[in-house]
Amino acid sequence: MNDYLLFLPNNDFRLFGHQHLLVIALTVAMSISLALFSKKRLTKMGQLHLGRGITVVLAATVLGWIAIRLALGQFDHKTDLPLDICNIVSLALPFLMWNPSHRVYEVLYFWVMAGTIQALLTPHLFEGFPHFTFLKYFTVHGGLVVFAVYGTTVYGLCPNWRSLWRAFFALQVYAVLLFCLNLLLGANYAYLMGKPPTASAFDYLGAYPWYLLVTEGLVLVMFLLVLLPVLPRKRAEAVIR
Repeated sequence: MNDYLLFLPNNDFRLFGHQHLLVIALTVAMSISLALFSKKRLTKMGQLHLGRGITVVLAATVLGWIAIRLALGQFDHKTDLPLDICNIVSLALPFLMWNPSHRVYEVLYFWVMAGTIQALLTPHLFEGFPHFTFLKYFTVHGGLVVFAVYGTTVYGLCPNWRSLWRAFFALQVYAVLLFCLNLLLGANYAYLMGKPPTASAFDYLGAYPWYLLVTEGLVLVMFLLVLLPVLPRKRAEAVIR
């Protein structure tokens, strides 16, 4: 099993290298093309089935990655449990959004568009294509962005100002619970206990623990930025009605 390129460590990943840029471009292309295809070609039921398919692929990718790590004897509870936001959301999506709910989606939208996009741009990643960790990382993070665009444009689940504060409050609850788990596990999920070892936006936010406080303010700014593009649509729909 270890002889296959899929499982061989390669340390080929380079920030904004050709592999990274290609994945970003594919994420943008998939986000646009799937939404357009669904709106123009699919019935309401077909749109629902496609959305469900995306959620199943994301959850299966996370579970498959864990299974591979276990089979290779490489699983580490300090780094490989699905406790980071992107992994938790991916695993929960088939249950939370099998029948789309605005109350659930309004939280997921902000977590994905503000957090996952940052993870796409500055990934904590060493292995390049075709390593299974590379494939898992970008399938999950890119797929979450695709689903967020899909949910907004196809399902019509537009967040609002109240959604922003609900998402922020839910994030605080998640952070407190995860901080406690990090203490118990001796881990650093979501980088609550220290910065990632690779280059990231945290490098510009000061030392620990001050960068966590700065991050709180930046999260609100990011939430606002990802809300602005959907507000005009929300107002337009209100006028149409």
